[in-house]
Amino acid sequence: MSKNIVRTAAVTALAGAGLALGAGLASADTSTPALADGHYTLDVASPVSIGLPATVGSVPAEVVAGQLIVNGYVVPGTLDAFDEDGDGTADGATVIVGGSTWGSLR
Repeated sequence: MSKNIVRTAAVTALAGAGLALGAGLASADTSTPALADGHYTLDVASPVSIGLPATVGSVPAEVVAGQLIVNGYVVPGTLDAFDEDGDGTADGATVIVGGSTWGSLR
């Protein structure tokens, strides 16, 4: 019985140390750049990748106050900005709607 208590205490201590390390890493400067307001091209992703190209079409889009607007309608999605060239500014964004990738802005 005492071996189980010692084992449980050791696992709990390791889990606590892992959480503390994770919190420290999360507080480091790993923020992604924000996507600037402006005009973009939305490349609509293929819903099924079997035999279809990755992009099924492109449409003009606009970002205003962090919201994606296509043809005058707000798209209820999340814009996950990315920095491809490492200069600290967003080069585009992945558009996520309902938990799945819907396309990308460039």
